[in-house]
Amino acid sequence: MTTTGSDRTSPPAIRDDPSIATVVAVELDKLRRGFCFWLSLVLPFVLVLPLGVVATLSPEGRSGDVWGIWFSVTLLFWGMFLPMAAALYSAMSVRADLASRRVVYAYAFPRHRVLLGRFLALLLLWLGSALLLALLLTVVGAVLVGPQAALPVPMGVLVPWVGAAATLALCLVVAERWGTGLTAVIGVLGMLLSGVIADTSAWWFVPMVWPLRAVVPLAGIEASGVPLEPGDPLFSLALLPVIAALSLALSIVLLAAGARHVNRKEL
Repeated sequence: MTTTGSDRTSPPAIRDDPSIATVVAVELDKLRRGFCFWLSLVLPFVLVLPLGVVATLSPEGRSGDVWGIWFSVTLLFWGMFLPMAAALYSAMSVRADLASRRVVYAYAFPRHRVLLGRFLALLLLWLGSALLLALLLTVVGAVLVGPQAALPVPMGVLVPWVGAAATLALCLVVAERWGTGLTAVIGVLGMLLSGVIADTSAWWFVPMVWPLRAVVPLAGIEASGVPLEPGDPLFSLALLPVIAALSLALSIVLLAAGARHVNRKEL
């Protein structure tokens, strides 16, 4: 018994504390019913099928290299569109959650986990789209050339996806802080700059062009679509792990900055 006649103590503060895995699962459940899901599902078909027609009708295709052109051009457009895809994923996922976010933020809840969970959920959804694209290209290559055509496909699709992780983190933080408009600007700039500087020495300084820079040696083409000459230094694969490491490191930095913002954000 205490001097007040009671041995009870004050109840501890109650705080919601879901794991990152739980937050990611909730975010994935929300994403499967909206724009982001349909973009992930439709994009691989939009890339592979029309570009197959282009490859077939091209001079190289008519001379017998349909698969080579089909593969290279598909990777080119994949790498060039990834910054815009990152902007669309981020803007639409944040915009669709505006109404519920104010309610969630009102709870005693570590807000930064929503940001991190959304990033991981979008990255996983994007991975599903990349795997679907790789599957379609593998089937096309096996039909046109043979099973050996599948060997370069996974690296050609997945390395640019890893390189785009930093752009996804950037767009997600910008969407949280400044909204849809500026996020869309980043996506458009990424597409435009990719075709201009992805195969120059300036690529280091613009994260949005890292996906297309990864495509250049894998597809054997310049950012403008011109095939590389045999022995061109751009064929070197040495930069691929550098691009992946840079993308993952910048993603961590950007998400840390975004986490600080959402934790301090006023309702």
